[in-house]
Amino acid sequence: MKLIDTLKKLLFFKLTVIYARYLIGFAFVFASIVKIKSMRFTSIPPTEPVGYFFEAMYQTGFYWNFLGWGQFIAGALLMTQRFATVGAMVFFPIILNVFVITHSINFGMGTPVITTLMLLATIFLIIWDYKKWMILLKHDHQIKLDLRTEPEDTFMTDPLWTITGIIFIVLTIMPWIFNDHSFSMICIVMMLVVGISTLIIKLRKDGLLLRKSKVY
Repeated sequence: MKLIDTLKKLLFFKLTVIYARYLIGFAFVFASIVKIKSMRFTSIPPTEPVGYFFEAMYQTGFYWNFLGWGQFIAGALLMTQRFATVGAMVFFPIILNVFVITHSINFGMGTPVITTLMLLATIFLIIWDYKKWMILLKHDHQIKLDLRTEPEDTFMTDPLWTITGIIFIVLTIMPWIFNDHSFSMICIVMMLVVGISTLIIKLRKDGLLLRKSKVY
């Protein structure tokens, strides 16, 4: 795990982890609302294998809602950053299941690639926080881990990332709350603006982004 410890010192990988949490968390929160509201996930007819699969899942009723809530909780936890480790743990079995399904049924070329990338990203996020769960793999008498002796990574733990994640969650579910899907594009644009603005604010706050010097 020395490689992970080395990567944690690099700004690029810190930002990669933060925004990967936002991105795959958004994907799950967005996909979960359809199931929570007891709506069909696709318009593909049941005569097709994919359509038949989703129709069967939809007809289960409560289980369909249960899947939606599972996706929502996992995605939301990831987007908060504060509880991202728990989110990644919850996210992993769900995305693994989705990965197997998309490779078992003919979903075309794009979907299996996307689910594969999401699975790999989730594995990376879990490994990134290995110090928080590695203790589970050790015998009781071999546990020697005190994270208090390590300096806090104030860049990763800044509340600004949590606030941004909460804003992202709200913007993701707003079109569904108001039943206005034409509002979706506006929310996506707002999320891009918030994401970029947060990055700039954080980099300037930490002195990692130089401001233009004034000419007198």
